[in-house]
Amino acid sequence: MDKKIKLANKKKESRDIVKTIIDFGVTEEQKLDIIYFLSLSLESNNKMKKICGLVDKFREQIGQDEIKQKEKINKIILD
Repeated sequence: MDKKIKLANKKKESRDIVKTIIDFGVTEEQKLDIIYFLSLSLESNNKMKKICGLVDKFREQIGQDEIKQKEKINKIILD
């Protein structure tokens, strides 16, 4: 299969996943959470830090557990 066709199919699959999430009926805050948590799974540490840092500015913190988790992730990133 042609490389461009494979790429187009992967992009369509990504759009379909996003459509499924939107159709599920998520709030704006949940969308930001989803983006944040997906970014944590990126292989590129540089991309992960940039996306997490940007999105995290718009997310609401819900409690000490989430703050502690964030501090733990930041410590791992900085080490």
